[in-house]
Amino acid sequence: MQHLRSILKSGLGVLLAVMVASGAALTSILMRLTKRDGAQNFQTIFWNQVAHMIFVLCLTIAVRPKLRRESWKETAVLVVGGILRVVAVVCLCLSYLHVNVQGNTSSVVYGLVPVLTIGLAALITKERPTVVHVVGMVICICGVTMVGVSMNAKETNNQTVQQQVVTLLYPISASILLTLCWVLLRWLSKRGVPLVTHMFYYSIGGILLLPLAYIVGKPVWSFSPDTWGLLVAQTLACAMQYLSNAAAIHNETAATVQIVKVLTVPLVFVLGFFVLDMVPNVLEICGGIIVTVGATVVGLWTWRLNLKQQRRELEVGTGTEKSGPGTVQVLKIRSGPEPGPDSV
Repeated sequence: MQHLRSILKSGLGVLLAVMVASGAALTSILMRLTKRDGAQNFQTIFWNQVAHMIFVLCLTIAVRPKLRRESWKETAVLVVGGILRVVAVVCLCLSYLHVNVQGNTSSVVYGLVPVLTIGLAALITKERPTVVHVVGMVICICGVTMVGVSMNAKETNNQTVQQQVVTLLYPISASILLTLCWVLLRWLSKRGVPLVTHMFYYSIGGILLLPLAYIVGKPVWSFSPDTWGLLVAQTLACAMQYLSNAAAIHNETAATVQIVKVLTVPLVFVLGFFVLDMVPNVLEICGGIIVTVGATVVGLWTWRLNLKQQRRELEVGTGTEKSGPGTVQVLKIRSGPEPGPDSV
């Protein structure tokens, strides 16, 4: 039982990244379904942010982190990261809602984010990628490119130039902002800022989306029970994705998490086939398989490396305990106060 617990602990970051990919794929499909039933763009995004805030506030009340012990630099990074995340979420959700084919958004976002993450992580958090990370990233990009080329070929003839620009602008903006946001979160984690503090600052900015929903358009609040069920399912999936992503980056390097998250692309195809009757062609299927191979290689290699490091640390700790009580006794004698002249 202890060995199984050790294996699961070493792969916690990878498992959380897989949960993020599953939540992202499910959220994109559910958002399209709620839009079909009359939910407006910013209203849908607002529902997602409300779910984030409720979960984070409940977690904050339960854990009670010290929100004021951060330095001014850390607080500034938290505030800026929260603002960037709101803008990134708006761009990402608008791409889900406006781009005709779901794979286009996933291809652009999950093709750019690993490359940007490796570069920014090396500059900001000083986490340099390994050879396995680079190889896995290249494999994933090849698969994502195949998917993007196939889907763009389907839709290019039916889109105007403006629609094609929007198709690329939303996911590219979301990729850049999300990458910067999560790399900053990793930087804060390495400085010892609690995870709940990250999530509190990163979700409180969702309050801005409610007035934005009324500025852009008048939200509709009367839906059928089926639509309300889809909205609830969408918010739960989006909240699971957000919490899992924050926890994954807190436990694992940003590059590993972002590469494993590329599994969103094949998962979108699987869910789209069963829910939206999306039938991928041969090129898309091959691209999805290549993406799965690249992300799986990076995930399993990271899991194995963490397990080796954990066992090594356990052996070092066991060796220290077996060094005998003499060592501990010497340390105790040395750590004690020097005898004074009046001591007996």
